[in-house]
Amino acid sequence: MPRPLRTGAISFGLVTIPVKIVSATEDHDVHFHRVHLEDMGRVRTRKICEIDGEVVSQDEIGKGYEIATDQTVPVTDEELRQMPLPTAKAIEIAAFVDAGT
Repeated sequence: MPRPLRTGAISFGLVTIPVKIVSATEDHDVHFHRVHLEDMGRVRTRKICEIDGEVVSQDEIGKGYEIATDQTVPVTDEELRQMPLPTAKAIEIAAFVDAGT
């Protein structure tokens, strides 16, 4: 079975149905790599801090929310999990329409 792209629930009224969204098609796109034309070496994306110009490892990267220009506060994964978002993983059905419309 394919791995779900997203899991969640469809809810209408007091009924909630758990769902898994999986890809229904195969990837038929052509994917290119960025290369250095002189020697065909792969060009990689480096994570560089815009303030000090240092290369940053994945361990040193977190989330931040900009509250004003040049003022960002850190946000942790734990803080995001604690946010009261009852519909974060639910699709609410507001109404049904006839198939002919």
